[in-house]
Amino acid sequence: MSELPDVLLRLLTRGTPPWDDETQRGLDSLARLERRLGYAFERRELLRTALTLGSWCNEHRRAGWPSNACLEYFGDAVLGLAAADAVWRRFPDGGEGDLTRMRARLVSETALATVARDLELGGWLYLGRGDEQRGARDHDGTLADSLEAVLGAVFLDARHVGADPFSVASGFFRRQFGPHLDAMAPEDALDPKSRLQQRMQAAYRLTPVYVSLGEAGEGESSRWCARVELVGDGSTSLRILGEGAGRSLRAAEIAAASDALTRLDHDVDPG
Repeated sequence: MSELPDVLLRLLTRGTPPWDDETQRGLDSLARLERRLGYAFERRELLRTALTLGSWCNEHRRAGWPSNACLEYFGDAVLGLAAADAVWRRFPDGGEGDLTRMRARLVSETALATVARDLELGGWLYLGRGDEQRGARDHDGTLADSLEAVLGAVFLDARHVGADPFSVASGFFRRQFGPHLDAMAPEDALDPKSRLQQRMQAAYRLTPVYVSLGEAGEGESSRWCARVELVGDGSTSLRILGEGAGRSLRAAEIAAASDALTRLDHDVDPG
């Protein structure tokens, strides 16, 4: 247990039994989520922590739970290594730049949120009232961060029981991201904006234009919004290709380009 950070070590060494009946029932209920995750925790408190946002902790200070921030930080690093390993195995002859861009696409905030929604992770989160009212259970950022925290919890739990933590974490990653990884092609090495530009220039000999729609929300829920359009030379008519949101304007533009590519792939032609 000494391998855990102090904030988690204090959580897991409270004595036996450590929890009141209500808290224990909550921990027991996580067995259903474990089945969706494909991993059974030896220390289910780690999973409970991964699902706990700072806003909940601020409103329940006496409960003794840390927020998932420490696990999110750790899980982000585990995710990067697991994704790098998986992408390299999928494309063993890829160059460093191409592999880096494919990894980034595979574990983007949008991709993480998609996996989290498939797991119905939002319904398991412990949120403060403000986050609940703002609909944080379905925010891409909240879902992505929580999924990273869950991966960090899987790694630490596996290490606690003496298993190979990276092997276990990689298996978890492959189960959740496998379909997305299998669907990737070499051209995915290009970022969404570059791929959209190539398609529009080939089809219309025009370059997409990105328009900022401003910033919405406050604090951690703040998001930039953007739209990508196709504008003919000297034309005032607009063809809206896609829209997106992200933590920065650049992230919003990338999300808008991804939305446009999805529409094009589903034959929703912007012409």
